[in-house]
Amino acid sequence: MSFRNNETDKTIESKLKDILEAVRKEPTYLNYWNAYKRIRRLDLTKLSVDEKKRVKIALLSSFTIEPLAIYLDIESRLVGLYPEIYISPFNQYPQEILNDESELYKFDPDLIIIAVHAEALLEENFLPRFVLLSEEEKRERQDEIINHLSGLLSKLVSKTKALVLLNNLVVPWFSPLGILDDKMELGLKRFFQEINQRLADLYRESRQVYVVDVDGLASRHGKTRSLNYEMYYRGAFFFSESFLPVIAGEYMGYIKALKNLMRKCIVLDLDNVLWGGILGEDGFDGIKLGGDPVGRAYMDFQRLLLSYYNRGILLAINSKNNFDEAIRVIREHPNMILREKNFAAMRINWRDKVENMLELSSELNIGLDSMVFIDDSPQERERMRQALPEVLVVDLPASPFRYCQALKELNDFNTLVLSEEDKRRGEMYYARRKRRQLMESKRTLEEFLKSLDMTVEIKYADKFSIPRITSLINRTNQFNLTTRRYTQAEVEEMNSQPEKFQIYSLRVMDRFGDEGIVGVAIVRKDGKNWIIDSFLMSCRVIGRKIETVFLAKIIEDAKRNGVSYLIGEYIPTKKNEPAKSFYKDHGFEKIHEDEKITRWRLNLEKSTVKMPEWVRVKND
Repeated sequence: MSFRNNETDKTIESKLKDILEAVRKEPTYLNYWNAYKRIRRLDLTKLSVDEKKRVKIALLSSFTIEPLAIYLDIESRLVGLYPEIYISPFNQYPQEILNDESELYKFDPDLIIIAVHAEALLEENFLPRFVLLSEEEKRERQDEIINHLSGLLSKLVSKTKALVLLNNLVVPWFSPLGILDDKMELGLKRFFQEINQRLADLYRESRQVYVVDVDGLASRHGKTRSLNYEMYYRGAFFFSESFLPVIAGEYMGYIKALKNLMRKCIVLDLDNVLWGGILGEDGFDGIKLGGDPVGRAYMDFQRLLLSYYNRGILLAINSKNNFDEAIRVIREHPNMILREKNFAAMRINWRDKVENMLELSSELNIGLDSMVFIDDSPQERERMRQALPEVLVVDLPASPFRYCQALKELNDFNTLVLSEEDKRRGEMYYARRKRRQLMESKRTLEEFLKSLDMTVEIKYADKFSIPRITSLINRTNQFNLTTRRYTQAEVEEMNSQPEKFQIYSLRVMDRFGDEGIVGVAIVRKDGKNWIIDSFLMSCRVIGRKIETVFLAKIIEDAKRNGVSYLIGEYIPTKKNEPAKSFYKDHGFEKIHEDEKITRWRLNLEKSTVKMPEWVRVKND
């Protein structure tokens, strides 16, 4: 028996970790290639991998794309995923899409990348003849490209539920018209710009097709540096070695969002992060915030953070400082952009920042793997990395002039949908702090709950609520009975079949404000049985008996439809322990249990669940 066959899961995982750590420390093209080859020699089939950590990626292109697969493979593994990548034969993307029996559809990918360069879509003499083409002929060429791509995508989305990433076209930096290109009604650059705009407009409302701005990435990187001409002519490869990590990083933003690996909270130091200088030494009037170039850089960094806050990313503070001095700056300094209301939680003290981070995670009720730590001290950053490896620690540049750039380059905050509730998340957490203060003033939990003056609105899913429903399905971990994930296209498909599914949303309002949609339930209808496929609620409202109200509504609907049994399912994960006893606590009997799933049943002819008396309910 060979040594490989004697390798244990632990040995393979250890080798994989060492390989990836080497790439993390020195991310060169050669190291990516060597790491890829070494990983392929490991017997990864022996590893026991959570299916939610697997991702199947298909690459369809008009040019050689194998080197990109190397980057996507390694980058996926660096964030804890186990990728499987299918590469379509060279320039066979139309055949792969149009053939119902193609290897693409047999592969059944989670994500499809379509990378087609402009030269593959136009005749060889297009560029030399461009000056001679009439405006009508140019418009015809545009229509041909749009019709070609949209036709293929229509076929693709009808055959697969995979997330589809379509590259837009790189607008040429050169035109045979020279400086007169912009004087033409439809110069060469505008020819491609209009195609890109039409593609973006065509798929703006799609929740399955996303147009990737490769032209913008190439412009940022430098278009003359994005293409390796020697490799292009020798091997038909379109991307240069220096551009590979740039475009792979862009794709990873989508992959992380698809696999729910987004970060939800930015935890910030204060001194030399939100302002320049040391508050304890320089004082209120001595810190750098506004005024000179350095001070303006800190203000711009705060403005960027505020834009993240307004799209639903939580902000928190973890700083070694005197609380009274620091809070005075936050509340009173005339150049502070971020104020107290913008921070979901604060730890301003002289304790170990690792301890503070653990407390912040507990208070905000989010996992450490949802948090990003920004600190100017290399020692504090290394301490955080070693103690809490789940936390993403940002290597902040030495100069504050580059803080904004460092934050912008992170691809960890992306989501595939953004609802109004997401945008108001920061406000909701501020209201949550107010509720906590109220609770501390009441003698009993029931007295506190009654004082909240709660109203719950339970509605059936519609086109307005489905984006938020999808967001919750893919982001909620703790009070989530099954943690099943669905794309918006899948939710829409289920919602279009009322004879098979019923999808509910739950909204909560109280004296402190509107929490928005914070709960989702998906019911599968099976004759006299209704099965609760998904039942989840935001951690913001757990502990207020809202989950009982939600369940009571489902039971009420089931009885009205002549259902005999309501079946509940619990699939354990590392994070959903708080939901484990939900069905037991509401009178369900256990009918099945193994290591993967527990099923519960409620006899609706004999049992029911009562609504808490302190909650007003508004139904559809």
